[in-house]
Amino acid sequence: MQPRLKSFLQQTEWHNTDIHWFSADWSVRSYARLTKDDGQSAILLKSPPDDSPDAMVGHMIGPWSKLNKHFKSIGLNVPEIIAEDLDSGFILMDDFGDKTIARRGLDAYLQATDILITMRDHPDALSIDLPRYEDTHVYQALRFFPQYALNPSLSGLSRQSSHYQEDSPIKSGNDSLIDDWFAAWKDVENALPPCPRALTHIDYAPQNLMWVDGKIGIIDFQAACDGPFVYDIVNLLEDIRIDVPDDIKQSCKDHYCASLSPNDRDLFEIWYPVITAQFHARVLGQIQYLAQEKGRDDLLKYYDPLMKRFEKEVEHIALKPIKDLL
Repeated sequence: MQPRLKSFLQQTEWHNTDIHWFSADWSVRSYARLTKDDGQSAILLKSPPDDSPDAMVGHMIGPWSKLNKHFKSIGLNVPEIIAEDLDSGFILMDDFGDKTIARRGLDAYLQATDILITMRDHPDALSIDLPRYEDTHVYQALRFFPQYALNPSLSGLSRQSSHYQEDSPIKSGNDSLIDDWFAAWKDVENALPPCPRALTHIDYAPQNLMWVDGKIGIIDFQAACDGPFVYDIVNLLEDIRIDVPDDIKQSCKDHYCASLSPNDRDLFEIWYPVITAQFHARVLGQIQYLAQEKGRDDLLKYYDPLMKRFEKEVEHIALKPIKDLL
């Protein structure tokens, strides 16, 4: 055990426990489960300090701590912080286990929707300084779609799609194409009435919603932002790894919209397909980015089915600037 970690744990009652390290996510963070002899467990988050050159935007430990406290202050169930040393990059927290809401049926998804209603409607939800969605690394990652998914010299998979043939005038992910791509999205957004904003988790996928004694515990919230009020529910219901049944999707949408004004319900219907297509475009680009730059090919199985969905999504009238560019 490295000296800094040993020193950190010695200040807690968890210094003499079994430590089992998890497989890391695709960030530079790592996690371990600490287990006492009586079966009690806690989770250790190990991350480069935020001032380290190895720290990653959207995966920093300082925002995790700040947002943990904020989410808790508005009544959401996030891990209790047992101890933290942000300068060394350690947080020790409650263990929410390894069961998620995935495939747990309507009740679990409605509970996840209730959380989003709290994040939307709580008077203090946006009371802290948060980046706007359009300024986040998530929105900027839209560039991966033209840079990787539209680049036939890099991606054989892209040539399988009818929209992206070898003889297309769009041949590479150069800066001009990336600029045109973002400009097309701005054209889409500017043509619509403004979307209401809400506290946005930004990775509100089922795998970040843990099932803890019949209640949902929220994790991986460190990149939260001030975003479109439909973003998180799109993430919840349109995640590529979980096939959410249509009846559950509709029930969650209806539940989310039940307390909205008629105008905001209309805005929900207007913006939902736009954010869905934007979300899927980013995921398509990230799949190719991770495969080509990081050698991670485990997500490629989702690529072709998702591309087919995306091609249908851009047929929506509001997405004409995107379809025209493609």
